[in-house]
Amino acid sequence: MVQFNTRANEILLKLVYYGPGLSGKTTNLQSLHAMCSDQQRGEMFSVNTQEDRTLFFDLLPINLGYIYGNAIHLQIYTVPGQVQYDASRRVVLGGADGVVFVADSSEAKMQDNVDSLSNLYHNLNANRLNIKQIPFVIQYNKRDLPDAMAVGVMNRRLNFRSVPYFESVANRGTGVLDTFLSITRETVGYTFKKYHLDKKIKDFDEMLNLIESNVRSSMRELPPPQDPPLAPAVESTVLRHSNVSVADLVPGKVADAQELLEDALKSNMETARLYSELKQTKDTLEKKNEELSQLYSQLDRANQDNLKTRKYLEGLVQNIGEAVISYSPDGKILTWNMSAERIFGYSRPEIVGRNIAQLTPDHLLGELDQVALQINRGQVIRDMATTRLRKGGLAFPAHITYAPVRGTDDRVLAFSALVRDLSEQKDLEDRLVHSQKHEALGRLVPSLFHEVANRLTPVLLESRLLAESVMDPHQAEQATRLVKAVDSIQALLHPLLTVLNPPSARPMLTQLNQLAQESVSLVEAKAQRMGVTLELNLDSSLPDAVADPGLIVQALTNLLLNGLQAMALSPMKRLRVATRCNAENLQVVVQDTGPALGEAQLAALFDPAQATTTEGLGLPIADIIVRQHGGRLSARSQEGLGNALLLELPRTALPSAVPIAAPPAQPMGLKGARALVVDDEAFLLECLVDALSAWGLEVASSTRGDEAIQSLEAGTYDLIVSDIRMPGLSGMDLFDWLKAHRPAMTQRILYTTGDAFDAKTREFLEASQVPYLGKPFDLKQLKQSLERLLETPVEA
Repeated sequence: MVQFNTRANEILLKLVYYGPGLSGKTTNLQSLHAMCSDQQRGEMFSVNTQEDRTLFFDLLPINLGYIYGNAIHLQIYTVPGQVQYDASRRVVLGGADGVVFVADSSEAKMQDNVDSLSNLYHNLNANRLNIKQIPFVIQYNKRDLPDAMAVGVMNRRLNFRSVPYFESVANRGTGVLDTFLSITRETVGYTFKKYHLDKKIKDFDEMLNLIESNVRSSMRELPPPQDPPLAPAVESTVLRHSNVSVADLVPGKVADAQELLEDALKSNMETARLYSELKQTKDTLEKKNEELSQLYSQLDRANQDNLKTRKYLEGLVQNIGEAVISYSPDGKILTWNMSAERIFGYSRPEIVGRNIAQLTPDHLLGELDQVALQINRGQVIRDMATTRLRKGGLAFPAHITYAPVRGTDDRVLAFSALVRDLSEQKDLEDRLVHSQKHEALGRLVPSLFHEVANRLTPVLLESRLLAESVMDPHQAEQATRLVKAVDSIQALLHPLLTVLNPPSARPMLTQLNQLAQESVSLVEAKAQRMGVTLELNLDSSLPDAVADPGLIVQALTNLLLNGLQAMALSPMKRLRVATRCNAENLQVVVQDTGPALGEAQLAALFDPAQATTTEGLGLPIADIIVRQHGGRLSARSQEGLGNALLLELPRTALPSAVPIAAPPAQPMGLKGARALVVDDEAFLLECLVDALSAWGLEVASSTRGDEAIQSLEAGTYDLIVSDIRMPGLSGMDLFDWLKAHRPAMTQRILYTTGDAFDAKTREFLEASQVPYLGKPFDLKQLKQSLERLLETPVEA
């Protein structure tokens, strides 16, 4: 009979597996035991004969877990099937809540099945249970036998109630779980409805489905069957008896044999139940002990973590950048960290126990009383701007955050002060203001450079025109001095122009050895004056490089000049130049015997921002040029060996899109060509017109872009020389008009600009790939550019 434990919300149900001898009842329980998880099942308890046949019963406790607040426990019994154990079967059936009838499928056992079913009917009646009402499921076991009867035939003989039935091979686990789930569902449903427990459940069918789902999800598969199949090994407690029957007990000697047998069965069943509960209690205690052990380990780890956290916090407080001070309400200093020692100058033994007023200027002592008043009310004062005194009486600006230190009863026990020294911050702010002023001046440099370039270009052009014109010797000498003066200004501005506006590379096949020799020849005179020995070690097998010869010569010359400057005060003066190659790069090494450079000097070697003179821009310019060619410039320095600069260029084939410069041909000449000059600077425009006219060109001029368009619409021109940045229609707008209306002329336009470092201008020049001259430029550069432009074939 179902048992309720309302205090623990537990429901205990009894299921009995019934059937003829050797039909597989115990095998069913053994398979279930193997399938159940350790948390679900208890230990299996058996009372067997010496031949391992069920004498009294088998017991398997199974826990279904909590279902809608109720813990459902099952006690599953089997009965001995042999005829002589009828009294055992009747006693075990007592209080059953559900029955599974396990029938043997062998045709030879059909009569035994019928007799066992009839015996079940009588024994249920003896226990006041109705076979037509009790939850009932039939299992047709041993379906793998060769003489197994058809299920339909067995159903007609045995399933008089048309209850659920299942085919099974219990020793393989087939059908065992389905049978168990069916009787569990039937029994739980019948019990809940009988005692009106289903009224408390909103969806009763959902609860039954949940039970089935929980059981299926927690069951394990049996291991593959062996041949011949063996019943799964079961860990169980077994009581063995010799062959005993009712006939062995003589009535009248001691007690009635039937009563004695029933008492023995009940005693054994109670023993099994108590043993099962004891085993569960033992497992629970072991689990609790394990949990306590884990809790103790966690507590120990927590204590260790707390100790580490305490040490960490102590280290954090001691090493934090701000002074952390605590003091009592009467002003006595209690704690003093390392930053407080650094900021105030007092060591901990010197200051602990002294009054906090010792750190406060006399005119601010009233501030401490106001702070104490607010903190005693539980307030926190954040970042109060004030002044404090260092050891020796030196005042310094500070921000202080005050907060209360509370005890376990929430009373304010002490005050804490977090003091931040603002001296360094104030110094940094002053330096920042100074730096911002310089930055503002620095922003003027590009526009100022643009204006200087615009005004210097006509001076440069005019001086060249004067020098080339016919004049008396005195005037020629004056013109020569003027050209030299202008050239010196251009030489001064050229490094800065290269940094702000790196020239575009014109790659061609060139011999790196020849460029190295040319660079050496340019510095040879200076080296002789300084007493420097020049050594060349050039690899004769060096392959051709793809590079702009003029730019590489400029870069190499800068490296050589840097080496000469490094050896100015060196007793030993030797400058070595070597070329070599590996699988990836062509290399030029320039090594001097000057003093070794430190790491900071090496790091700043190629940074233009670190240069203090125009000569100091030599290496940054060389680095810019090398990176334009996809190469790398690096430096090494070692005491006693001097400094080595390594220039590396990629060893790659010339791209087909890049034209290879042909040997210089006889220029076609500019005479007779028609040119349009566009520039908003009137003086520069006049100089350009004079220069082009002197070379025999027919020149038209415009000061605005829209005027230039009108001239182009009115006539045809061979060349266009235009500024980029102009009021109204700019040079870029003019180029867009040419693309739309005179596309051929986009290949015959030369731009002049002093604003090539502007991002928008730079983007236009890189995208259009048109030739340009950076201001200031001289007549030679202008003439060469125009001749190259006139030689360019025009595509329609």
